Amino acid sequence: MKKLLVLSLAACMFTLATTAQTERQIETKPRAERHKGKHEKAKMMKDLNLSKEQQAQMKANHKEMKTKRDALKAQDNITVKEMREKKAALKAEQDEKMAAMLTPEQKVKMDEMKKQKKAEKKSRSPKMEARENQPTAE
Repeated sequence: MKKLLVLSLAACMFTLATTAQTERQIETKPRAERHKGKHEKAKMMKDLNLSKEQQAQMKANHKEMKTKRDALKAQDNITVKEMREKKAALKAEQDEKMAAMLTPEQKVKMDEMKKQKKAEKKSRSPKMEARENQPTAE
């Protein structure tokens, strides 16, 4: 019995020692990349060449949507599916308001920027590429 106990204890210690020595590779993004969202809004306003009035409308719209999202997050009696649906509805509402205040030229520019951002996001995610390259079972 003592031999079994000593052997199992030795195996545990060996396992712990080997796992403690392995280096974990954690990908960390540069600080500027982690806090990119704040600067993207300012860049978008600049690239779209928004007027002062449009900027004010956009900020008011953003603030209104933020309070709605916060109120939605505060609801405890809501299912995950309902939460997703309501978030999607809020996003659609925000997109509609945004489109209503833009000129046709700005809308075209905004669509181009969205496509570019989507392509960048897709190129950064190797998992997305792997999923898309898998053959579909029909």
